[in-house]
Amino acid sequence: MDQLNFVFVVLFCVAVSGIYCKHPRKVHRTNDGRIVGGSEVSIQNYPYQVYLLLKQAFTGDYYQCGGSIVTSRCVLTAAHCISGMESVNIRVGSTDASSGGTTYDSRMLIMHPQYNAGNSDYDIAVIRLLRRIAIDGTNTATVTLPSGNCTIPAGTNLTVTGWGDTSENGMSSETLMAVSVNAVAYDNCKKSYSNLTPRMICAGVPEGGRDSCQGDSGGPLVKTGTKQQVGVVSFGTGCARPNTPGVYSNLCNPNIQRWIRMMGCA
Repeated sequence: MDQLNFVFVVLFCVAVSGIYCKHPRKVHRTNDGRIVGGSEVSIQNYPYQVYLLLKQAFTGDYYQCGGSIVTSRCVLTAAHCISGMESVNIRVGSTDASSGGTTYDSRMLIMHPQYNAGNSDYDIAVIRLLRRIAIDGTNTATVTLPSGNCTIPAGTNLTVTGWGDTSENGMSSETLMAVSVNAVAYDNCKKSYSNLTPRMICAGVPEGGRDSCQGDSGGPLVKTGTKQQVGVVSFGTGCARPNTPGVYSNLCNPNIQRWIRMMGCA
């Protein structure tokens, strides 16, 4: 995607129905941001989480996203994170966004061929690595991906992690954050998002105040207390608004599962 199209996608997300893509956040660090309504956690609690520092083609600007380790050579993230990007630096095994752990570089950024920037359908991507990630089981570990046409019942407690904004249009975090949300029924979520597809699931809390936000894009949504990843941070209307859940790419969808396997990442 060229620079003009990248800018168009961002403006489209802001303009249409108030929907904001949880797009890769331009890097500008402070010490007091966090995932909305969450708390600081250690990477040892979520050792599959990775920090992505992506370099945009043409401008050379840097953006942050999240991702998850699915194999020693594959990181899972959102397609909108890698759109318009030429390379990525991946930090694994660290609670901090800008130090610690181990870093890996890659230019093998592969988005789903059916990704639609207009409605965020098939918002899934993989990053392939030439050098294997060292999996130690403590600071680095792989997620478990679902298999078959599974479902996530409404009310299922889920956890999302990342280094994203503390609030809508807020600042990002240096320390890994986690927040608990609940799965929202597809039909209820469709009342908020008419563009919802079977490749999407929703999660949040009715009262608001807990959500992923800008900079958390591409990060994992897991069943609380497990390493079973069921979603990837995709988009939403603002962040943590009442009765407005966040939308995640649905890893229970068989078409998405099939593509991840085709990429050699499952």
